Amino acid sequence: MKHRFLVLIGLCVFFSWPVYSWGPTGHKLVALIARSQLDDKVVENVNYFLKGMSWEDAACWMDQVKNEPKYDYMKTWHYVNFPKDKTYVVTKEFNVITRLEYCLRMLEYKTYQTEDVLHETLKLLFHLIADLHQPLHCAYEEDRSGNDIKIYMIAKETNLHKLWDSDIIENKRMDMWHCAKALVGLKLSAKKRADIEKINVMVWMNETRALLPSVYATNGNKVDLRYIDESATLIEIQLMKAGLRLAAVLNKYFK
Repeated sequence: MKHRFLVLIGLCVFFSWPVYSWGPTGHKLVALIARSQLDDKVVENVNYFLKGMSWEDAACWMDQVKNEPKYDYMKTWHYVNFPKDKTYVVTKEFNVITRLEYCLRMLEYKTYQTEDVLHETLKLLFHLIADLHQPLHCAYEEDRSGNDIKIYMIAKETNLHKLWDSDIIENKRMDMWHCAKALVGLKLSAKKRADIEKINVMVWMNETRALLPSVYATNGNKVDLRYIDESATLIEIQLMKAGLRLAAVLNKYFK
C-alpha cells in the first residue's frame, strides 16, 4: 500500500495539468489515480483492451463524442436525477446507475465478450465512475441538477452545476497533488479504505447524493471563500474515492 501511495506522489511531480472543467481534468485525474494503485500486470491487461488508447483519453471519451449525433443515445448516461424528497427507485431507464451496472455485468462475463465490446465497456467505466462522484450528477429534477440556480462567485455569474463542474476547480487549480493531500487528510485505516473500495454502485450514488445539502448551502446566490474552500475539499475527496473505486473494479476483473 505504501508503494502505491508513493507512485501517486510521483505522478504529482511528473504530471502538470492545464486548467479545464471537471470534465477533462477530473476524469484524467480519476484515471491516473486508479492506475497508480494497480500492479503492472493489471495495467498491462487493461492496456490490451484499450487498444493503444491512453487512460486519460479513455476517461474523457464520453464527453468528447457527446456532440456527435450518432452518440445522442448516451446523453442520459452521465447522471441520475430524482426529486429532492424521494429515494432512487430501480428503473430500466438508461442513467449513470444502470449503465455502470451494465459495465460491471459485461466485465463479470468478459470471457464471452468481444475485444471491441470490452474496449467500449472500459471507456464507459472510466468515465461514469467519475461522473457518479460529482454530487450534481446525482441531484434534483426540480432545478435540473443545479443548472437553474444562478450563482455569483467573485463577481462572476455562473450556476450551481457549473460552479462544481469547473469554476471551483479553476479557482483552486486542482491537480494530482491536491488529490494526494486529500487522501492523506482522510487518514484512512485499512478497514476504512477497504470499505471505500467495496464495489456497490447504489452505495456510491447514495453517498454522493448525501453531499447535496453541503453543495446547496450557498447562503444565497453569492458564494464566499469559506464555501469555495470547503467545496474544493469535497471535490478532491470525491476524485480520490472515484480513483480508488475504479482501481478496485479493474483489479477485480483484470488481475
